[in-house]
Amino acid sequence: MSVLRFLKHHLGAFALVCLLLAVQAVSELALPQMMSDIVDVGIGQRGIPSAVFAHVRAQTLSDLESHLDADEVALVESFYAPANPSGVRTFEGDPAAKRASSELSQVLSRAIALETGADDDALAPQRSIAYVTAEYEQLGLDLEDIRRSYLISMSASMLAYCAVALAAAVLLGYVAARTGAVIGRDTREDIFSKVMRFSPAEVNRFSQASLITRCTNDVMQVSMSVMMLMRMVLLAPIMGIVAITKVLAQPSGLGFIIIAAVLMLLGLLVVAFIVVVPKFERMQALIDRVNLMSRQMLEGIMPVRAFGRETYEEERFDGASTELRDTQLFTGHAIALIMPVIQIILNAATVAIVWFGADLVGSGAMQVGDVMAYSAYAMQIVMSFMMLAMVAIMMPRAKVAADRVIEVLECPLSIVDPDEPQSPAPEGPRGSLVFDDVSFRYPDADADVISHVDFTLDAGQVLGIVGSTGSGKSTLVQLIPRLYDVTGGAVLVDGVDVRSMSLADLRSRIGFVPQTARLFSGTVASNVAYGRDDLGEADIGHALEIAQASEFVDALEEGIDSPTAQGGSNFSGGQRQRLSIARAVAIDPEILVLDDSFSALDYATDARLRRALSHEMGGTAVVVVAQRVATVMHADKILVLDGDAVVGYGSHAELLSTCEEYREIATSQLTASELGLDDAKPAFRVVEGGDA
Repeated sequence: MSVLRFLKHHLGAFALVCLLLAVQAVSELALPQMMSDIVDVGIGQRGIPSAVFAHVRAQTLSDLESHLDADEVALVESFYAPANPSGVRTFEGDPAAKRASSELSQVLSRAIALETGADDDALAPQRSIAYVTAEYEQLGLDLEDIRRSYLISMSASMLAYCAVALAAAVLLGYVAARTGAVIGRDTREDIFSKVMRFSPAEVNRFSQASLITRCTNDVMQVSMSVMMLMRMVLLAPIMGIVAITKVLAQPSGLGFIIIAAVLMLLGLLVVAFIVVVPKFERMQALIDRVNLMSRQMLEGIMPVRAFGRETYEEERFDGASTELRDTQLFTGHAIALIMPVIQIILNAATVAIVWFGADLVGSGAMQVGDVMAYSAYAMQIVMSFMMLAMVAIMMPRAKVAADRVIEVLECPLSIVDPDEPQSPAPEGPRGSLVFDDVSFRYPDADADVISHVDFTLDAGQVLGIVGSTGSGKSTLVQLIPRLYDVTGGAVLVDGVDVRSMSLADLRSRIGFVPQTARLFSGTVASNVAYGRDDLGEADIGHALEIAQASEFVDALEEGIDSPTAQGGSNFSGGQRQRLSIARAVAIDPEILVLDDSFSALDYATDARLRRALSHEMGGTAVVVVAQRVATVMHADKILVLDGDAVVGYGSHAELLSTCEEYREIATSQLTASELGLDDAKPAFRVVEGGDA
């Protein structure tokens, strides 16, 4: 079973639980028989447990021995001391330890039956007790004191067993709860660690909403199932099997009641399993769906409001929530129905035992205490099945959750460190980026997204990448830090194929600013210093200056210590982009990749930022993906993508004359004079604050 996999690192706790379960089961199953003895022996037989005399007159014992053969006489004599001066012989040992089934008790019971002329085997035990009672009266023993001593002794024993059972149950609950909690903690940590190594391909395979559900709800189900497994799954069979063995071992004729109750309970569990389990599997998928819709609505709240689609989204979410509710109600109703049915079976079995047991008590075949013990064992059996019913209902859901968790943990990684990582040679180039006939195709896609891309970028140079929407610009730059692996050709950083470098080494050389600016909750300083732990305040300030973010950060009440809300929601889009650029600049990378990171900036800030990057990071190779030609027109080289192919590569001036696609993009955004097509005017003019 999938859930058992999570116990493999907790075998010590599992072994301790098994020991505690055995102690608890033995202690609890001893109580019904002790209760029977208190009723039958302590109350009904005045504390006299069997036909074994504690004290007996020598003449009485001699009369009984006259009905025995030589071996039986020798057995009796071996247990009794010689007669004292009063002619009384004393049992050498504890008479309470000799049950009616012992050999000595059987021998004396038969002798008493022969002595009294009793020929009714059913009433022989009662006649033996009556004979022993009469003998004690002849000896002048205090029968009330004998009864009191027996009751006190048995009560103390019962209390001791109860204390042991209670201690075992409490310790068992603690060990099970702690083990379940530790498994939950470790599993969440393992999932989080695994997801942190996922490439975008693996994240897209599961979806973010599903990964969140698996890390929270599914792990909680696994943790609860482990606790239930340790507390109930093992205890229920032990208690049930031992109790069934005890009741069937008694020749009472009431076994058919237990058999009928067990068969009805088994039938109930089978039906519940068949009906409920598919609903639990459906429930997990519906939880994923509700989480996904919640995430989509929260992230897209602005367009929802802008287009007045609140009612539509509410109805869509209500549909998903209603389906989840109906499924949960069905499983809840099934569980709620099972428990009363089990109680009915339990009560019916108890009534039947009392009904038929009363006839047996009346005929002398059973005693009242035996019927009570029988009822207690029957209750133990039914309670065991009740626990199994709960397990049978919850474990399938736990199995589904465990399978979903294991699916994440066992998901193969598409981006992994090489077995023998290589590092660039100390004397080799720094800040060098080479795309050698690179092609890439997404998993399960029918065609390449980019094909046969070739370019070389050295330290201090700037490469601009432009193209139509969906032409693969972002995909191309994601190949540099190995967010994806090429499917053809090779990407080389500092002369080494990125697939041959360790991920830590490779990514420490690259400052990457993704298309969507993401900030973490914390402070401005913690976000800028996210890539390096050793950055001082001066370094953070310098990075903010390069990214043109120092002006608005200095205006904040707490400066770089100002709080950053989750996702950077307390900053504008342009401010988030500049802080993201500062974060990448702060690590002083060899290669800086800016994936459409200027889109929210005005032209003046765009120009100042490009100028600062050129002046302050002259030894860094810069790759800029942009929609605006003005952002990349001054780059050393510009790569133009259209469809899956490179349709242009060269400087701005070269592309204007050789690449029709680039010319169309450029002329749609800038005037001829701004593009340098008019000989009477400069290619661009500098105004206060930047380009125009």
